[in-house]
Amino acid sequence: MTPELNWLTDPTVFAVNRLDAHSDHVCYKTEAEAETGLTSLRQSLDGAWRFAWSANPAARPADFYKPDADLTAFGTIRVPGHIELQGYGQIQYTNTLYPWDGRAALRPPQINWDDDPVGSYVKEFDLDEDLRGQRVCVSFQGVEQAMYLWCNGRFVGYAEDTFTPSEFDLTPYIQETGNRLCVEVYKRSSAAWIEDQDFFRFSGIFRSVYLYAKPKVHVRDIWLKAELLSGNTTGQLTPVIKLDGETEGAKVHLRLTDREGYALYDDFTDGSAITLEGIHPWSHEKPILYHAVLTLQDASGAVQEVVPYDIGFRRFEMLNGVMCLNGKHIVFNGVNRHEWNPKKGRAIDADDMHAAMAVFKKNNINAVRTCHYPNQSLWYDLCDQNGIYMIDETNLESHGSWQKMGTVEPSWNVPGSLPEWRDCVVDRARSMFERDKNHAAVLIWSCGNESYAGEDIRAMANFFRANDPGRLVHYEGVFHCREFDDISDMESRMYAKPSEIIAYMAEHPAKPFILCEYMHDMGNSLGGMESYVALIEKYKKYQGGFIWDYMDQALWHPNTQNDSILGYGGDFGDRTTDYNFSGNGIVYADGTEKPAMQEVRYWYNTPARRNAQDARNKMEAARSAAALRTAWDKRRQLPLTVICGDGNIGVKGSGFELLFSIPEQGPVSLRKDGKEWLWRAPTPAFWRASTDNDRGCGFPQHASAWMAADVFLRKEGCTVLEKSGQRVQICYKYSVPLVPGAGVEITYTVEPQAALRVDAVYHGVPGAPELPCFGVKFQTFAPVARAQWTGLSGETYPDRYKGGVFGCHEEVPHIAPALVPQDCGLHMDTQQVVLQLADGSELTLEQTGEPFAFSALPNTAQEIEAAQHISELPNTGRTSITVLGAVRGVGGIDSWGTDVEKPYHIPGDRDHSVSFRIVF
Repeated sequence: MTPELNWLTDPTVFAVNRLDAHSDHVCYKTEAEAETGLTSLRQSLDGAWRFAWSANPAARPADFYKPDADLTAFGTIRVPGHIELQGYGQIQYTNTLYPWDGRAALRPPQINWDDDPVGSYVKEFDLDEDLRGQRVCVSFQGVEQAMYLWCNGRFVGYAEDTFTPSEFDLTPYIQETGNRLCVEVYKRSSAAWIEDQDFFRFSGIFRSVYLYAKPKVHVRDIWLKAELLSGNTTGQLTPVIKLDGETEGAKVHLRLTDREGYALYDDFTDGSAITLEGIHPWSHEKPILYHAVLTLQDASGAVQEVVPYDIGFRRFEMLNGVMCLNGKHIVFNGVNRHEWNPKKGRAIDADDMHAAMAVFKKNNINAVRTCHYPNQSLWYDLCDQNGIYMIDETNLESHGSWQKMGTVEPSWNVPGSLPEWRDCVVDRARSMFERDKNHAAVLIWSCGNESYAGEDIRAMANFFRANDPGRLVHYEGVFHCREFDDISDMESRMYAKPSEIIAYMAEHPAKPFILCEYMHDMGNSLGGMESYVALIEKYKKYQGGFIWDYMDQALWHPNTQNDSILGYGGDFGDRTTDYNFSGNGIVYADGTEKPAMQEVRYWYNTPARRNAQDARNKMEAARSAAALRTAWDKRRQLPLTVICGDGNIGVKGSGFELLFSIPEQGPVSLRKDGKEWLWRAPTPAFWRASTDNDRGCGFPQHASAWMAADVFLRKEGCTVLEKSGQRVQICYKYSVPLVPGAGVEITYTVEPQAALRVDAVYHGVPGAPELPCFGVKFQTFAPVARAQWTGLSGETYPDRYKGGVFGCHEEVPHIAPALVPQDCGLHMDTQQVVLQLADGSELTLEQTGEPFAFSALPNTAQEIEAAQHISELPNTGRTSITVLGAVRGVGGIDSWGTDVEKPYHIPGDRDHSVSFRIVF
């Protein structure tokens, strides 16, 4: 067969000579070898390959596959790995728009022949001794996006589908020594129209490549159908085993053992169902697996292969319109997860997966959606072992073909109901199903993501149902095209508001409801999760959701100052791009948990444990407040010394000294034990640096008057209310130029107990825009080395605080490393703060009655607002302290239009206040 370039633009050609998809089992030569986990029947081809990059097909070295091809101009590349992350081509991030939008006028299935980069790979190798004399195949676990394959100068095959294995039989071409395997990888093909996922667009051999030997008879595919019968103690195992080679007279022995090694079955199998008593069900709470060992014998009885596989017995079904596992109502406390590493992109390894699973377990996450493609097989093993429920999603997304700039316009949607695309997408469903069908963790097959709807996706759903009635089928896209509502077994939506879920439930629906994406965690987000969890407790058919998403997609790269920073779309000169819209994780790109994670951990916990934490917090807060009152009541009262100057009023007390300025409108000096703490006089705080969610709903534009007020406030003078040896009280007034009638008063009261009380009041006015916040802010003269507070742990906001644990906590003032800097570091329900300098000097702020919110950051709101990367923030040597009585929530329903929930708005037409003491 002669390979043809026009396959790249023909959706009916997606596999040429590719072997049929099969289960992800591993074959070993002996049982002893199987126990080591290292098989001699495989030979890895990972590592360094010869490589040449070409900007387009016309520029490629077309004859590189020939045995006598001159490769002196070739360099090297690492496999697995992306081409773009190894110095070739253009790194690009885009969400829905196709990468060529505005640069090439294309429609499916066309490609731009002038801009379709090609990677030419060459691997030279000798066959390992254990593979010689046998049939030999090659497995490419993941190649993006289309590949042609030659072995020793002869064409082998062609394949598409980036995220499932492509395997080929090399037996007619392989030799014991001196082999040359050549792969031509095209970044774009017709498949690019249905791989329009919201991610960085890469190419290359990014998952492992290996050879595997087939003995004279070989276990080609296994399906250990493990069913749990009603009663939940009886299992039924049906081993469906497919052999190839010399199958006449071959037989398979099955041994099934429990965790203690006790054998439940130990005999040859002919594929008949096996009934097993005393089975323990598999679930998130108890992910009990049983160990199966299949031993393949040839006609003479000689062992040819040994296949181990862990299976779980469980029953997943729809009962009266409710999804149930083992007969019990199931709730998905889930998260979407892209495969990602900030150095290697999607070419992740075992360490990345184990780290992610540890985070899942720590934070009560019980489910994952493999957005939007099948993941590496090890991840499924880990989900089996740890009881993580899976929505396994087909590699299909054509978002840009039907939704343009937020408007549904499917005039040239693919695959739609186009017959030329049907086999292609059903093949993708088949490849995923065949590989993953043995995994207990996979409860739901997903037909893909954001591809509208049509007969082709209906054919995918029909394939899943026809081949696997023991699982359900998911597809969110029918929400936009109800004609194909039968595709999905459940009502699945993205970013539906709580009110929309309530409206759905009011219609007494036949289908249960899940949010396949919700709580868009872009930047400082995840506010309002409580509103969704409350619906779980109210409606049995609302069965949870999957947070978007697990990890920020960002890449380490040097900026213009040659500092290594996490770059996002646009940082690589890529256009079109969606900039930092890839930064939606509950962990940062380096795997560090975001501050909002404690909220996930809380709401994904059981109601009983949440209630226990609430009760403990309430008790500890009351105890702490009582202790503060007692300590205040015991403080000695000592006389004050007042010094009146022409522009200042000075007050001295035991261990402290204050200087109130008339022209500066506030205290310009605050000294404790001779140490100066103030940089300038405190002022009213009206602005917090915009969050991604603020920007997405247009809040900064609506509230821009407060950004101006935060810097350019009109001083309206001061009044000395009391001036004596027992108390000094001064009130400063301000007005807001862009909000006529609105005003602020800050009253400072020097108390004989050696304290400065601060009371700030905002007077609202009809028609005033909503405020981001209200309180008092100041900068310290020297940087604060450590802030210790009594209140809730971590970063908390009005709509994201329940996960905090009340107690004594501390942190070094810092800016949270969101991809684009934004407001961060707030601590709600704070009773006391101790600011500590590097030399050990301390300044204490305390509540006067009600707790307050505070932040201690190394930058002002204006400095944060102006920065596009954390590396752009200046080092001023000061710390910005903000004490708030009112602050807007962060939101989280989405990041492109939905405002924070009403209870977490700060109305500009109402009064707001804050009070606290600085205790010397």
